[in-house]
Amino acid sequence: MANAYRAEVIGSLLRPAYLKDARRRHASGAITDAELKRVEDRAVDEAVQIQTRAGVSVVTDGEMRRYA
Repeated sequence: MANAYRAEVIGSLLRPAYLKDARRRHASGAITDAELKRVEDRAVDEAVQIQTRAGVSVVTDGEMRRYA
């Protein structure tokens, strides 16, 4: 029988550079709210994939939409 290990997700995943760049561009007015949301959606999808590949049974959005 395989060992079971308990894990908890505490805090947020590191935000990818493309998301930080999109936030800066959004703040300067270079991209729209909708464009920023698409980038955030991509970051959330990737965060879920990372957790799924790691075998985490309960995943989070990685707090990619959180600003602070």
